[in-house]
Amino acid sequence: MVDTPAIKFENISKTFQTADNEVKAVQNVNLEIKSGEVFGIVGFSGAGKSTLVRMLNGLEKPTEGKILIHGKRVDNLAGRDLREQRKKIGIIFQHFNLLWSRTVLENITFPLEIAHVPKNERIEKAKKLAELVGLGDRLHAYPNQLSGGQKQRVGIARALANDPEILISDEATSALDPQTTEEVLDLLEDINRKLNLTIVIITHEMHVIRRLADKVAVMETGKVIEEGPVSEVFTHPQQDLTKRFVNAEVDTNNTPDVKEVVNQLLEKYPHGQLVELRFHGDQVQLPVVSELVRQFPEVQLSILEGSIHQLADKARTIGTLFVQLVGSNEDIQEALKFLETLRVEVRVISNE
Repeated sequence: MVDTPAIKFENISKTFQTADNEVKAVQNVNLEIKSGEVFGIVGFSGAGKSTLVRMLNGLEKPTEGKILIHGKRVDNLAGRDLREQRKKIGIIFQHFNLLWSRTVLENITFPLEIAHVPKNERIEKAKKLAELVGLGDRLHAYPNQLSGGQKQRVGIARALANDPEILISDEATSALDPQTTEEVLDLLEDINRKLNLTIVIITHEMHVIRRLADKVAVMETGKVIEEGPVSEVFTHPQQDLTKRFVNAEVDTNNTPDVKEVVNQLLEKYPHGQLVELRFHGDQVQLPVVSELVRQFPEVQLSILEGSIHQLADKARTIGTLFVQLVGSNEDIQEALKFLETLRVEVRVISNE
């Protein structure tokens, strides 16, 4: 028996008419998102990701194609049917969109007021949601008394008020500092686990995808150019844009400190080679460096920089190591071939 996807985009296109021409914002997108899945849509500004998701809750209508939620077509809904469908989709915004004259409690209850939920019920529910997002002690605070992370927690609680089937995170961490971003991602991960909620993440930050998503679609000029499990996309990106996103997240050789170290070593060892080694999964735990030194004692090895990144599915890990190899060209080439036999990805960054 095949499970019905939580969300299905079938041949979706969206064209906007301007005074001068047509703008193809989304072009022939086909995606399936499973129930309970965290699905990331990543791309630069203007890629079409926000337009695609706006069609999910009826804020935009597709020019072509169909959108189904749990097997029910939703792109052709209007009036009361559309309003009822929108209750099933919660949205977290980049800039919080809170009501500044209302307290935390009153902001969370606002969607329930619109839905005509009795006052006692909505207050009780809002208190539970505030506890869920870690704001049980700030019920009567106003937005201007909250930090950015706390404001976003209010936004998350409000998005959950109507018991949605789907939660959309629209650049929800873009305005937050790194530590607060981690806290919000931890909260979304916890919500996904506790509520088995389908979450769609729109972002231009590959770090968010790595930390939270099960699958990812990469968009460029309105098209999905690559799609798959995050572990596969991170370890074997196919498209140039995807490689740029992944490298920006897992590589550290572009930081000023590492550049300085690299330049110093290249100056000290002008006949060596600077090499990036990338490890996947269980390879991270292998004694690759010690084995290389043992097998090739005539090759000097200096470690410059290293990092390990855990992917959201917890089953896959990416490790990156930058090393300087010094020795004869023949010995270095043999050492690099040896690394490849260990299934380590090798990239020569610089040589003499």
